[in-house]
Amino acid sequence: MNPHLYWVELELKENTEIIITFEWDAKNKNLHFPYHASNDRSIESLTRYQEEVIVLEKELHELLQDDVLNIEVDVFNHTLDLSLEAEPTLADFQYFSNKICGLVIKYPEVWSLEGHINFKIKDEPKGFYELIVKPNTIDDIGDSFRYKHNAIVTNTYGSAKAAYIDQVIQKEFSKPDAPIYLNNIWVDQKCLNTFYIAFEKHKPRKDATENKPLTESVGMGLVKMNYPDLVLETFRYFDYKTIAEENTQLYLLKQLPEDYQYLVVES
Repeated sequence: MNPHLYWVELELKENTEIIITFEWDAKNKNLHFPYHASNDRSIESLTRYQEEVIVLEKELHELLQDDVLNIEVDVFNHTLDLSLEAEPTLADFQYFSNKICGLVIKYPEVWSLEGHINFKIKDEPKGFYELIVKPNTIDDIGDSFRYKHNAIVTNTYGSAKAAYIDQVIQKEFSKPDAPIYLNNIWVDQKCLNTFYIAFEKHKPRKDATENKPLTESVGMGLVKMNYPDLVLETFRYFDYKTIAEENTQLYLLKQLPEDYQYLVVES
């Protein structure tokens, strides 16, 4: 952590809704505007940016409020939380993608990255499914990690579905002295209840002390299951002795069938 780095918020006197935010390095006097892509750092430019953010947030609320139980918008982070009565379908994903992209393409200065749309059932702290939308105004050609438009990813916590999957996996594979931990869930992009589920396997640590955990991670299990039965269809194990632990996520993703691939692969 940089002890000289400060987060600054300036409220515009003429319009208190306009708050200009930036990071300031008190040592070298550098300014960093994490959400502002333009090279123009004038007060006028920053004010126009904040005004567009406020307008877009209001328009997103107006656009979607009749389709959802609740909506939370964070234009700065390009995220939306949508609460629904029931889990979204593939048709729902396409519907919301079309509506959201149709609006945000009008604001390329403030919506310059892919959007992460979290769908949750009412009363859930976090949804199981997350949709990645990429308006055609976004240029991510140079990025090393690129989602496909309308990619569907999942969250491993915060929803009843994720909790039930974790419960089944724990019962099937965890042991008292060798626990396992749910790591990732990949969904078939054409069939929302078919999954590949990854969990990290631990074993007792030989050199366990007061300052070290009793177990250590040794590998990753990968299973295929269909919800809600969650009957084991396939199982593969990847030992950390044979694969690099820090690259496990991408390595496992590459092992999956095409229908589970949600990243752009360069030809």
